[in-house]
Amino acid sequence: MAPLRVLALALLLAPLARAADTEFFCSFEASPTECGFHEQAKVKGRATLVDISRHGAKAVRLRTEPGDNNVNGSGVRSRNDLALSQAATGCYEGKTQWWAHSVLFPGDSPLPESGLAFDFHHTGSGGQANFQLRVKPEGLSFEGAGGPVVAQNSRSPGRYYATIGPIVKDRWYDFVYHVKWSSGADGFMYAWVDGQQKLAHRGATLYAGMGCYLKLANYHLETGQPASIIHDRVVRGVSANAVSLTPLRRME
Repeated sequence: MAPLRVLALALLLAPLARAADTEFFCSFEASPTECGFHEQAKVKGRATLVDISRHGAKAVRLRTEPGDNNVNGSGVRSRNDLALSQAATGCYEGKTQWWAHSVLFPGDSPLPESGLAFDFHHTGSGGQANFQLRVKPEGLSFEGAGGPVVAQNSRSPGRYYATIGPIVKDRWYDFVYHVKWSSGADGFMYAWVDGQQKLAHRGATLYAGMGCYLKLANYHLETGQPASIIHDRVVRGVSANAVSLTPLRRME
């Protein structure tokens, strides 16, 4: 077969190979609660579809209004989150996964003093999430925790952190995670932002006796104004190639 025909056939089959390696994919084309997500909100329907997107024609906007507190244990904080079940997330002791998702911070929305845009939340009743994307006016960061007990404060030995950098509004951030869910020393969490590795953690990623579930989040301290975060393209697959839009570069 001629070289050009071989190349054309390879390009044609590449998307099919990628699809075969994809275990979960959601781009919110029809509803904020498609793909098994359920909304946590003060008022049903705070989550809406928007025309700006990272994949397809739509994405989902999670919006809070002043007073959107006391939502699914948020206390004084505001919350409009979309959650998957543990079964749909597939987060169990010993499981290894690749995940990707995309996030945009709208230019007309305030940045809270302390907020979350994404997390893998443990299945227990309280304490630090196993992994989360922190949002502050000074920038983005990753925070994680795991080990024998639920970490309640920053001095807990099972917690880990990584700084991402300042927030640029009205642009898509592409996140990729390679994780082994474990409450022991064999766990790991590697994280990339726009193809550049920002985190390399080896150690516990779950609390003993618990699993976790994925949440797309807009969870924050009260701002006194409406606040939004836009999410799109949530993917789980068997390899980096199955989930990432760009090549992944390792930390130097």
